[in-house]
Amino acid sequence: MANLTDFINNPAVVTQNAKTATYTLIATDAGKHISITTGGIIVPAGVFSIGNAVTIFNNSATSQLINQAAGVTMYLAGNANFTGNRTLAGRGLATILCVASNTFVIGGNGLG
Repeated sequence: MANLTDFINNPAVVTQNAKTATYTLIATDAGKHISITTGGIIVPAGVFSIGNAVTIFNNSATSQLINQAAGVTMYLAGNANFTGNRTLAGRGLATILCVASNTFVIGGNGLG
């Protein structure tokens, strides 16, 4: 089995940003994963560029909310007409991908 590497053949690492309260994503979160235990996540407007992605890990047994801020559209992957805030189940994993200005697609396991 091949190992995952980056474009210069270094082992790929997705840096963790651990949070224990409500957290609003920031530009430097792109390419990282956020491990949240309480409070949920806010996806803000005017922060990310097309192609930026952030992975969210719910590091608790209880559901966490992933909320779109004012001015943000967040589509549920696989459902073109379903936008809005999402709930991430305990130990769930979701990735948020910026696809246009203030427009995101979110998908993952444990996402409702």
